[in-house]
Amino acid sequence: MATRFVDKLFTVSKTAGSSATLTEETGTTSDNKIVTVKTVTDDGAGNLGAGLGTVSYASKTASLRVVALDRTTEAYRADHEDAAEFIHTVTDSSGSTGGDKRRGGEYGTASVSEELLAAASLVARYRVGVSVPTNKTMTYTPDRVVIDLCPYTADAIVPGSVQFAWMGQVYQDFEGVIYRGRTATNPGTVSGQLDYANGQAIMTDWVVGGSGPSDFTLQSLYTRKGQWKTASLFFNTIAAPLRPGPGGFALSVVDAAGNVLTASVNSQGAISGDHMTGAVHFATGSVELQFGDFVLDSSLTAAEKTEWWYRAADVGAVQANKIWRPWPVDPTTLRYSIVSFVYLPIDAELLGIDPTALPPDGRVVVFRPGELLVAAKTISGPAFAPSAGQTYNVGTTRLSLVRVLGPDGVAVEDGYSVNLNAGTVTFDNITGWPAQVTVYARQEVYRRIAEVRIDGTVRLTQPLGIELGVADVVSSALRQGDLFSRISRVYDQQTWNGTTWANGLSGDAAVGTYNTAANPIEINNLGGITERWALRFRSDATTFDLIGQHLGQVASGTKNADFSPINPASGAPYFTVRAAGWGNGWVAGNTLFIDTVGASFPVDVIRSVQPSSPGGGNYSFLLEQRGDVDTPPSSPFQ
Repeated sequence: MATRFVDKLFTVSKTAGSSATLTEETGTTSDNKIVTVKTVTDDGAGNLGAGLGTVSYASKTASLRVVALDRTTEAYRADHEDAAEFIHTVTDSSGSTGGDKRRGGEYGTASVSEELLAAASLVARYRVGVSVPTNKTMTYTPDRVVIDLCPYTADAIVPGSVQFAWMGQVYQDFEGVIYRGRTATNPGTVSGQLDYANGQAIMTDWVVGGSGPSDFTLQSLYTRKGQWKTASLFFNTIAAPLRPGPGGFALSVVDAAGNVLTASVNSQGAISGDHMTGAVHFATGSVELQFGDFVLDSSLTAAEKTEWWYRAADVGAVQANKIWRPWPVDPTTLRYSIVSFVYLPIDAELLGIDPTALPPDGRVVVFRPGELLVAAKTISGPAFAPSAGQTYNVGTTRLSLVRVLGPDGVAVEDGYSVNLNAGTVTFDNITGWPAQVTVYARQEVYRRIAEVRIDGTVRLTQPLGIELGVADVVSSALRQGDLFSRISRVYDQQTWNGTTWANGLSGDAAVGTYNTAANPIEINNLGGITERWALRFRSDATTFDLIGQHLGQVASGTKNADFSPINPASGAPYFTVRAAGWGNGWVAGNTLFIDTVGASFPVDVIRSVQPSSPGGGNYSFLLEQRGDVDTPPSSPFQ
């Protein structure tokens, strides 16, 4: 049977000590059972109310008396509880009333005990204490407050034009962020974000004051028709070249939703950041930025697939199952910082040439459209012990260069022959060679440059035809054209001091003249060099000395014989003066000037060292003079 409480039949009584208490509530159930609910508390010193027990705070135990045996109640005792006894009690022996009657019973007091803990009804309530005081902090983040700054227009807000007062504080926008208390010397406190496109101030941190949330005054705000948005930017920095690496360039821009996008750059110039990709060219300061993300085609909604930027054919063109989705930004909010190099003027006397012909940063453009590019594939095998008569196959035909190197990297110059077309090296005489050598070869192709791009890519007019590896290089080729030795000028002079060189006659001409029409001065490519020569007659007016502007006196001759001074570098004459060309009238001191031009191409090799601490390391370069390979001239004059 379900138990229920009915109206109380007894008075509620309370028994309490000083601070300990005992409270009783008594009632009856539907089956006439008496139910008593007792609540006992302690006095804070471990004593329970009404002396029902104690509490030990240290051991965390309690002693409670739950059974009471000292309870009493009124009782009625009847001596004749059955029917026969009852008849004797109320009648005589004949059954008539009025006879000798007996007493029916009597009232008395009886001792009873209480039944407690019925149906596990004991409930203990307590509070846990701490050994030392504990401080707790509670942080509350209120919901953001959106303030519609442009409720009557759909125009976009001009960045940097917003200022309003709210609850006694002044707020301003800067690059999509709302600041509180911003001044010329104080950056202020970040208080929210500004949505320029929707004209809303999204407040996340504010100070309550003034007359409450309705205390609002818009002090400044500009709007414009149609916000200028773009998803790509191309520009040049205000200075160049930039310092390579992460510290040389930094950028931030605000997108259409008011979020600040920050860019970072690595040592190769690649730009990365949220919703952006691009590159910066450190040498020129050129920057290319694309704003957007590659998103999965399956994640796009039907409405997004109707946008101008979506084309089904573009899905997977760059990344599998993805398409580029532009992320519009406000280009007027673009901010960047750079670290650039500044080059001081170079003293022409220290450099040796006029520095005005050099670029500002001292670096010369290597590749230009229309010029030639040399792609070189390097082939180098393992070291081996050579033997006389051995033919070594490089493994590649049509070579342009073969060198035999010792273990120390020094080239072996003699004792072998090379077949460049076949790609073989034959060792003829290995006397004095090191025990181990390495064959170094290079295969080269020449191609014309069609385009030089800002990212360093060079596009050619024709395929290379060879496969280049990581260690292979490309070089620029300085075109020299057709070269040949020649005589540029011949003239005579009456006197000469022996030190002054002019570009023509300086003073009076000599009486004697050399007949260059009938007997031209001869020169060939093998021996000719670029030099100014002077043939000055001695006192006998027959013998002369050959003096070079840069070489000094190198030989002597006579006008009675052909004169061919030998170039020791090639074994061929610098030039040849025929005896038949000398006329009469030459006297002591007369001088014949001859200006020659060699078949070589003038090249200045300059290394620029910037002022700094020594970086260490070894540096080298290779300068090659190229012409018709294995095609000897048919004539010494060619």
